[in-house]
Amino acid sequence: MLRNIFSSRKSKLTLEGTLELASNHLDSAHKTSDPTKSLRHCRNAKSAIKDAEKIFAAKKVEDPALHNSIANLYHEHGKLLDGLGYYSKAKRSHIKAKEWGYVYTVSQKTESSLPGNESNSSHGSLSPVSLSDLSGIEAEKSKNTSGPDTAQSSLQSQSQNEILVVQKSIEAVKPPQAIFRQDVSPPVAKYTLPEDDERITSTPQLAYCLSLLDPSLISKEGLDNIEFVWSQAKINNVDEQARLKTMGTDVVKAFVRDELKKPDVVAEVVCLAAVLERDDFRKVLQAFVDGIEQSVLLEVHLLDGLAQLMRNAVQGCFDADDLVKILRLLNNRLKDTHKQSAEHTYRLAMTISRVLDSMVDSQVKGLSREQLHEPLSDYLKGLQGSSDPYMVYQAVYAFQALQYVPDDETILQSMLRRTGKVVQGISGVVSAVKALDLNGFIEGLQHIQGGLAAVGSAIEIAHDAFSNAKALVESGQGFLESLKEGLSFTRKSAWYPALRGLDRLLQEGQFAEVERLIREAPCRLDPAFQWGVCQRLGELAVNTAWDANTRKGALTFLADQLAGSTDSIVSSESKILMEELRTDGDAEKQMLYETSRKERSVPYPMTVTLPPQKSPLLGCVQNKPDVETPLRQLKRERLKERGGDVYISPRAKLNPRATDDFDLTSKVQGFIDSDRKVFLILGDSGAGKSTFNRALEISLWDKYEKTTGRIPLFIHLPVIDKPEQDLIAKQLHKFDFTEKQIRELKAYREFIVICDGYDESQQTRNLYMSNQLNQPGGWRAQMVISCRSEYTGVDYKDRFQPTDRNKIGGSELFQEATIVPFNKDQIQDYINQYVALMKPSWDSKDYLRAINQIPNLQGLVENPFLLKLALDVLPRLFNTKSDFKTARVTRIGLYDEFIAQWIERSKIRLGDMELSAFDKEAFKILSQSGFKQHGITYLKELTTAIYDHHGGNPVINYSEYQDQKTWKEAFFNKKDGKHLLREAIPLIRNGDQCRFIHKSLVEYGLALAVFDPNSFTENTEPAPIVSRRGSTSSALSFEISESTDKISPLAIEQPLLDSPLGRKHFVSETAVLQFLVDRAQQQIVFKDQLLAVIERSKTDKSARVAAANAITVLVKAGVQFNGADLRGIKVPGADLSYGAFDSVHLEGADLRKANLRSIWLRDANLDGAQMAGVHFGELPFLQEDSAVNCCAYSPNGEIFAAGLSNGDICLYTTSNWERIQIMRGQTNGVRCLVFSATGGQVATGNEDKTVRLWDIETGNCVHTLQGHSNRIDTVLYSPKGDQVASAGEDDETLWLWNVNTGACVHALKDHFMGIRSIAYSPSGDQIASAGWDEAVRLWDVDTGNCIRIMRGHNGFILKIEYSPRGDLIASASDDSTVRLWDVNTGNCIHNFQGHTYGATSVAYSPKGGQIVSGGGDNTLRLWDVDTGECIHTLQGHHDTIKSVMYSPRGDQIVSRSDDKTLRVWDADSGNCIHILQGHTGIVSSVVYSPRGDQIASGSYDKTVRLWDVNSGDCVHTQQGHTHRIRSVVCSPKGDRIASAGDDCTVRLWDVNTGGCVHILQEHTGSVNLIVYSPTGDQIASASSDQTVRLWNSDTGICVHILQGHDRVVTNIAYSPKGDRIASGSDDNTLRLWDAETGSCLHILQGHMSHITSVVYLSKDQISSSDSYVMRLWDVDTGDCVRAFQAGSKPTLYVVEDPADVDHIIPGDINNRVRLWNADTGHGFYTLGSYIKSVEYSPRGDQIAYASVKDNVLLLDVETGNVVHSLQGHTDSVWHIVYSLKGDMIASGSNDGTVRVWSTETGQCLVTISGFSQNIKSIAWRNSVNGHYLVTGGQDKSVRYWQIINEQDGYNALMCWSSLYEKLTVSGASFNNVQGLGDVNLKILSQRGALITTSLSE
Repeated sequence: MLRNIFSSRKSKLTLEGTLELASNHLDSAHKTSDPTKSLRHCRNAKSAIKDAEKIFAAKKVEDPALHNSIANLYHEHGKLLDGLGYYSKAKRSHIKAKEWGYVYTVSQKTESSLPGNESNSSHGSLSPVSLSDLSGIEAEKSKNTSGPDTAQSSLQSQSQNEILVVQKSIEAVKPPQAIFRQDVSPPVAKYTLPEDDERITSTPQLAYCLSLLDPSLISKEGLDNIEFVWSQAKINNVDEQARLKTMGTDVVKAFVRDELKKPDVVAEVVCLAAVLERDDFRKVLQAFVDGIEQSVLLEVHLLDGLAQLMRNAVQGCFDADDLVKILRLLNNRLKDTHKQSAEHTYRLAMTISRVLDSMVDSQVKGLSREQLHEPLSDYLKGLQGSSDPYMVYQAVYAFQALQYVPDDETILQSMLRRTGKVVQGISGVVSAVKALDLNGFIEGLQHIQGGLAAVGSAIEIAHDAFSNAKALVESGQGFLESLKEGLSFTRKSAWYPALRGLDRLLQEGQFAEVERLIREAPCRLDPAFQWGVCQRLGELAVNTAWDANTRKGALTFLADQLAGSTDSIVSSESKILMEELRTDGDAEKQMLYETSRKERSVPYPMTVTLPPQKSPLLGCVQNKPDVETPLRQLKRERLKERGGDVYISPRAKLNPRATDDFDLTSKVQGFIDSDRKVFLILGDSGAGKSTFNRALEISLWDKYEKTTGRIPLFIHLPVIDKPEQDLIAKQLHKFDFTEKQIRELKAYREFIVICDGYDESQQTRNLYMSNQLNQPGGWRAQMVISCRSEYTGVDYKDRFQPTDRNKIGGSELFQEATIVPFNKDQIQDYINQYVALMKPSWDSKDYLRAINQIPNLQGLVENPFLLKLALDVLPRLFNTKSDFKTARVTRIGLYDEFIAQWIERSKIRLGDMELSAFDKEAFKILSQSGFKQHGITYLKELTTAIYDHHGGNPVINYSEYQDQKTWKEAFFNKKDGKHLLREAIPLIRNGDQCRFIHKSLVEYGLALAVFDPNSFTENTEPAPIVSRRGSTSSALSFEISESTDKISPLAIEQPLLDSPLGRKHFVSETAVLQFLVDRAQQQIVFKDQLLAVIERSKTDKSARVAAANAITVLVKAGVQFNGADLRGIKVPGADLSYGAFDSVHLEGADLRKANLRSIWLRDANLDGAQMAGVHFGELPFLQEDSAVNCCAYSPNGEIFAAGLSNGDICLYTTSNWERIQIMRGQTNGVRCLVFSATGGQVATGNEDKTVRLWDIETGNCVHTLQGHSNRIDTVLYSPKGDQVASAGEDDETLWLWNVNTGACVHALKDHFMGIRSIAYSPSGDQIASAGWDEAVRLWDVDTGNCIRIMRGHNGFILKIEYSPRGDLIASASDDSTVRLWDVNTGNCIHNFQGHTYGATSVAYSPKGGQIVSGGGDNTLRLWDVDTGECIHTLQGHHDTIKSVMYSPRGDQIVSRSDDKTLRVWDADSGNCIHILQGHTGIVSSVVYSPRGDQIASGSYDKTVRLWDVNSGDCVHTQQGHTHRIRSVVCSPKGDRIASAGDDCTVRLWDVNTGGCVHILQEHTGSVNLIVYSPTGDQIASASSDQTVRLWNSDTGICVHILQGHDRVVTNIAYSPKGDRIASGSDDNTLRLWDAETGSCLHILQGHMSHITSVVYLSKDQISSSDSYVMRLWDVDTGDCVRAFQAGSKPTLYVVEDPADVDHIIPGDINNRVRLWNADTGHGFYTLGSYIKSVEYSPRGDQIAYASVKDNVLLLDVETGNVVHSLQGHTDSVWHIVYSLKGDMIASGSNDGTVRVWSTETGQCLVTISGFSQNIKSIAWRNSVNGHYLVTGGQDKSVRYWQIINEQDGYNALMCWSSLYEKLTVSGASFNNVQGLGDVNLKILSQRGALITTSLSE
């Protein structure tokens, strides 16, 4: 049994030793001057004295001396406490001393023995001494409240008579006769303990068993022998423990699901409360709360059940928030009970009391005063007038409990802070109730009583209300009146904690302490305390669970306390308490019962918890079907799949646009442990999604706990018919679960559903929502679901989020991750596992060498499935001694070889099998006629049928009976031997189900069915010879040449027309397209066939599906149709995005619904084309005559307004973007504008310091609001539309105006600088402002008070905006960042960084999931609110973006720029992942190979790309640099390319293979420049590490390190012979080195600034320049020959005259360029100022230079005269270059054009447009076929042009381009096109297309 927690500590000393110990403690207390230590010694002494008393009694000692010793010790103890001021404790010691025989004399007066002490009646009955006898002294006591010293001096003045009276009363006190003579163990209902797996007969029996499983009770001390043996046995039987615990959980689940919740069900579940796990308890609690909340008429039994549940709960079951919510619910129901019975009110008050008791126990704080504390207090006070004493008591009890739950701010708390003793007393009671040291508990009550009396006097009256309370018996007045008089609704009372302590003692059976508490409690006279005692003893008396003696003692105690009462109610109550004892055998009780039967019955039954008589929930639970057996079987089956494959845990990122990656397994495990519901796994085909899902299932089964754990369920979605309904049930049916078992699992178990292959099942539904997971009555499950990235589309989250798609903001229940490609470590781990598992002929080193050396293979095997294919086929393709550098492996080649190898292995396996005679013959025939080819044919036919008849689903269910005469029969029957071929391809068969081992094999098979290179016959007609304008070297046309007139044009394309290419649109089949693209890039005959199909569509409508597919494949394969004749082609629905169609003929073409995003159509002709439904991916911009200062959408999105600098307000309709109205009336500029909530009004802030309100319908100004001291930059309507707020960046005040009257509501002044932006919260109760002082301020709209200031930006804030939910604020700042703030806390959640020059504007999308920001860098950036990632960067503006906004539907974004344009963007644009490869960063360098057949380009995207000049194909992409590339150079032989950059390395690349030959990595700083020696055997590199390094270009070995510079080396140059090298540095020196030895020959000093240019001249001279001077040096002597004064800014150009080296041109950026004579040092003339580029003509007779102006000047070298001024550019010219012959010059400008000029006439021959950014590099190619030009620039493109002289003049034909980022239609003709809508026509017109007439759709 539990030990008596109130028993004294056992003493191990003898009686004499114990007394001596007590005496020593008292001596120590006398000697110390520290009151705290003295009190501690007193406590120890009292403990020792008590131990002595117990020894004395136990041994029945008769020694008088020892008797007197105890008396003396108590006396001395009392004297010490008197001195310390603890009079109550001292009084008890003096009384004990007198009991032990100590004789007091008059001279022995003590503070505690005087009548002023309230403890002088601490023994006896409830009212042993009448306080009226002491009233005079009590009044005197109230004057002496300053402490012990003051009281002592006062008491010394008392009269002798008063002291004698008190002593007489003390001597008259005799210890009462104890009624509860001993403690008893609390009653425990015991039941038969079941054997293992034995049926439980009742829920109380289950509760009993579960209590014995509590680890804290499994000890022999707390259990009898039977219980102990049983509990020990269960320790060794985990399954039985789980069975019993699961049964308890199931009972809870059954209760939760029970809709009626009748009283017997409530009683049943309540009896389990004390033994439930916390989660189960909270479920029960929530069920009670829901039942009370949802019931129309209050269910009394639910209230009683909730009260009992809370009374029976163990510690830790409640959260503070739970209790507050329950209290709020009960408070609301309490207010609603006025229409119901008084019993409802009473029961609610009682339940509220239990809730408040729990809140006190849990020390809940901060209860809302306004919302809960005060309303509940008021209601309870209202019950004070009731005539029902039960109601009054229950109300006041609840009120007192409420006072002990602190609210968030009360007057009482303020008082308590000034009354330390009260606080000490309260905390003492809280701790005492928990530990129940009775002495400390009573002492705490005394502190509370004394302290609260003091507080009460401060609030109400000046004397102690407790001391004036009258006992029920002695009052002499009616009981109800006495009760009402004693009950207080105005302050805390000590009787409440006293009753809580009493409850604890009763609970533990400590009845001796119960009696003492009742008799000694300082609040014992309080009527409420007495009522509470009666109630509790009464409940004890009628509770048959207690033994008879205990119940009899309770009645005796009640009779003793209630004897003599004259009040009829009190008399009847004592009888009512015994009404239920009619079966008791006591004669007196029976007679009392008979008498009481004639009286009224109790209105409210006693609250007694007895075991339930029925167990309906348990009966329901135990009748459930067995699900554990099939689950165990399922687990065994699933775990069998462990270890069969190589598995590497994948890494992933948060979403497709994020950058940082993480371990996916850990992330998903975190999801499983959370409350989120859906985890979406995205990834490319072969990324390892299915492998991960299966590994996840295995790991979850390993952790699965029987009967309680969540069940992992892997579901391959393609095998489920209609998975949008009953998904889990359908899968369980496949595992042979019965309907009854499935219903059981649905009702009581939870799942982790792993859904694999969402894309393969061709789903579009939200499976979580359609299956109603976690809805009432539905399956409870978390969902992990995987899908290919390319299948999802833009709004993919709507298909997976477990919320309503219209809900604002992202779902908190949703999580996602995108699998990233394998890194090198993962690849190596995979290879090691593969080698260990598969035992191939290669080892890990062989594989790694092949992967690292075979060009492009490294990138392929980052895909896990392709890595597996590569490991399978590489040993078949190569031997380990192969030269891997010359090998070529492609993605489709891996599939080709894998399929061939699989079929060959299958052939061997089939040959070794025991086949039937029929099968043997069939196998023989197949083998003789080519088994592999038969297998491939079967694969092609099957995959084609799957797409034709099965929707592309790779899983096929075949039943020989049901599928007769269906398409399946031809492939899966066993009659014709085809089943042998089915066994030979990568199919897995499981029963009647067949599926491919990977979805990509189905896609490969379909692509193979379109074109199989092995089945292509040589006699197929050849491709037609094509022709076009100009050269035929790189063009594609569809004009059949004369040489093919006799060949049927239908022959070559017919196989494709008959293939799936002609039946199914592949535009949405990304994976199939990729296979076809790979094939087109490798097989020229396939490319020719595709071209022929397109040609065929001109005359054959039936070819249009195939033609649309064909041109889509070719465009994505990089084929460029520049100059091609595509007149009349029919390609509806084709994807031509990012295609090159420069100068193409598309007259009359059918382009309906074609995707033309970012297509290049410069100078194309599309006259008469059908273009209905085409998608350009862009929207038009609006051009105004005056600067656009501001813009806004109307609330319905139908009207768009723009405010102009000339004062006009222009309105547009968004359906066609036509201007519908101009509102005029002010001459000053409109600075800002906003629509009202209804859209009927516009408010504008203006330059003239006014706010104007305009009526949209009439265009009139309604109000002019004046008050600002400066111009107004921002204006805003409140959400309700009743207010307008305005502010200005030069005005520090925020103004709020009344819309109706125009009056000023508030002028908010807290900013110390101007305000740039304001924003109302969605609710309208707050407004935020920000500006020059770099802070965001939040204001209360009603009061005008500043609520919060949020700081963090390092620059002024230009724009702020609330999120749609109002919980966040976004701010855009001049510090180039956008910050996201939490409104409630003021914390910064995200700091979006990306803009390179000031974030000027920001806006939330309507759903709140995205933010768009505009910047001074001319870009818009879209951000993900949850992750902080940048989703898109939108480019197109040419100047600073001033504002951005979303349309109300969120599908469009409008931006306003200083370039005088408004641009309307598709909010979803930028998501298209195109296949064309090209640079993704600025192209920093472009060079021709020495032979001119290739172009090398280096980029900030860290890659070097090698382009074929003729075809434009990217021959190689050299990847390896880890930072941006600064320099690219070709070797003199043209066989290698060298690149260098910020990663401190130089890399040498093989031009033929694209492989990296050497990595030169000894530099410790960025490599700024690299140069080949003239012979090509050496490379020099200049670095920021202050060195120049010379490398052997063949070996890659560093030959010399040229050290000496002490700052960055910026320039290097070889001498013409290559024997010397010069280097220039920021240390202002030029050093001359010997290239052979590396020794420094000369240090050339004299420059006053860092050297910007170094050039070798042919006369053994070298020139160098700094910021001011160009110097000419003698190479041999190192002497400075000449010094030319250049300018005052860094010199940009030192250019050698190719014809006469006597001329040198130094140029500087901000001043002038001069021409100098190298021999004399004389300046010829000044060329100009602000020079950007200078160039000598090849013949040396001309100099061309360009400045920041928009023209180029050609000068005669001899005269210095301007020969020609080349004018036509509209912006600065940055780059010019002469053609190799010198007859032309090309110029690149910021206006986005390259112009080609005649150097003879100065005329512009041709203008090349379409560049979106600055041209960084231009180079000419020398060719006998004409002039060719290559351009590279900031738009990330490399473009190759042919300059053609045609009859009507020169034309620039684009031969090829690497990349297109925007729609380019300049010069394109769209006359009489059909179906092109107004919006698209405006787009084309704005982008320079030629449109005369068109037929709109």
